[in-house]
Amino acid sequence: MKNKADILSLYFLRSYGSGKHNLLKYGLTCLLLFVVLFSVSAQDKKATLEAKKKKLLEEIEFTQKVLTKTKASKDATMADLQALTKQIELRQKLIREVEGEIGTYTEKINQNVDSLKKKEAQLSKLKGEYADAIVRIYKSQRFTDKLLFVVNANSFSEALRRVNYLRKYATFRQQQASQIIEKKSDISGQIASIDAKKKTKEQLLSGQVKEKVQLSKTVTQKNVVVQSLKQKEKELQTKITKKQSEAAKLDAQIEAIIKKEIELARLAEEKKQKEAAAKLAAAEAAKKKAAEEAIKKAKDAGKEPAKADIETVNKKVETPVKLGNTPEYDQLSSNFYGNKGKLPWPVEKGFISKGFGPYVVPGTTIKMENNGIDIRTDENSSVRCAFEGKVVGILNNPTFKNAVIISHGEYFTVYSKLASVNVSKGQKISTKQVIGAAYTDEDNITEVHLEVWKGAAKLNPADWIYKK
Repeated sequence: MKNKADILSLYFLRSYGSGKHNLLKYGLTCLLLFVVLFSVSAQDKKATLEAKKKKLLEEIEFTQKVLTKTKASKDATMADLQALTKQIELRQKLIREVEGEIGTYTEKINQNVDSLKKKEAQLSKLKGEYADAIVRIYKSQRFTDKLLFVVNANSFSEALRRVNYLRKYATFRQQQASQIIEKKSDISGQIASIDAKKKTKEQLLSGQVKEKVQLSKTVTQKNVVVQSLKQKEKELQTKITKKQSEAAKLDAQIEAIIKKEIELARLAEEKKQKEAAAKLAAAEAAKKKAAEEAIKKAKDAGKEPAKADIETVNKKVETPVKLGNTPEYDQLSSNFYGNKGKLPWPVEKGFISKGFGPYVVPGTTIKMENNGIDIRTDENSSVRCAFEGKVVGILNNPTFKNAVIISHGEYFTVYSKLASVNVSKGQKISTKQVIGAAYTDEDNITEVHLEVWKGAAKLNPADWIYKK
């Protein structure tokens, strides 16, 4: 007597031995279907993660290029510090992204392993049921000779029933065999998927280790620079004091231009309102004079003056001047505010090397104040306007070089550290229009300084430009 495994193998060979090619094709189809379904569900998330990683790697590459450039100058330690700080920030972000991706793959692997165990249990059950069915057929001599089973029927109708039964039972066995094949193919696909995910996870872990090593090196580099700055604190203080003095001068000039622009807008609107009031007063005076003449004429004729004329003469006309902004001014201000956090960067490529507000130079006691943000960029980079508006001022400063002030209603943007300017005062500017070129200093550092004002109040430009 053969065991269940032998019988099962025998029947599989009988049923599918001649169609190995078709069986293989079927299995591959099932596997392909599984892979496609998995890919569709994970594609969007994977694409997003890859895009983020690609962007971070591009930014890291850019900061590295900047760092290599600044190292050429012995006095560029502040620039080194800024670039290294940005690199550390970017690498930490990249590590967090990779950790999140590893976590996602670990979760998927665990889910697939659990699913695989369930499917293997189902397969084992199907195999057992099929083997039991085959054993029952083997033991029953009636079924070994199908023709004898049919002809031994007591009647024609019974013979038909036996034929129908044999057909149904054959179909049942075929279905069971198909289920087993399908389940095996499914399991094979799942195993392949798990192996692929494990391989990807291993690659991610390897990349994570490399990034952490590089991060550690960058932190060490930064500490060296900080120590160097500490030793040169007095020298740095002298340079910074000079720069702060120039910054204060430029700041005063910018504020004066903005206040003047606000005052001019106010005077223009006041003039407009007064002219409108004067026109209204003249119209009312003419109306009153006409009413007075009508009353006199009626009295001379011995008639009763019209009530409307009397009311017009007695009416007190008040024409107060109500100052406000022009509709165009208000609309431009509203549009600028509506794009907060979405304004384009003044340069196509770069990173914020110095943020807004007060800060202390690491490793020193030097305190600094930044009225805007500094954006490190490539040499000869074009500088663009962040939003449509009008040029209201062009300045020149020994430290900050050329500066362009653009009005956007009650908001103003200021672009300084420009090597050249290709716009003029009074010119209307569109969004992303090139207004000049970035300046590269003697330390090989190319930066653009951006400020955002609301009236005379300074705002953080990082809150207004697009978040990378």
